[in-house]
Amino acid sequence: MNPIAEIRGVSKHVCGPSSLLSLADVVDRVAEWPQGVTAVTQEPDGELLYWDAPVDVVRQARARAGAGSMLREIGIKYQIHSAYLNLNNPVLAHDWQVRVVVPPIVA
Repeated sequence: MNPIAEIRGVSKHVCGPSSLLSLADVVDRVAEWPQGVTAVTQEPDGELLYWDAPVDVVRQARARAGAGSMLREIGIKYQIHSAYLNLNNPVLAHDWQVRVVVPPIVA
């Protein structure tokens, strides 16, 4: 855990301030669409999670998770890929807590 965040009492899940990028922008910049992906969400640490669960299931889980982990809501069973826009300096989308991105052909 980040010692500064710990001193300030910030949640251990928060990576830092969000960027000006939307989740759709972050996903577009990563430009990875593995076969079978139905939706992409972002974790509090900036990690993009790619799911093969039905889109409605992912959207409902995103609503329940809020600032929490999607893995806790859906489980690893439906996660088929993960990525970061920048592993050394993760980018957190400004709408990561509410947004679900779907592949262009599903949208």
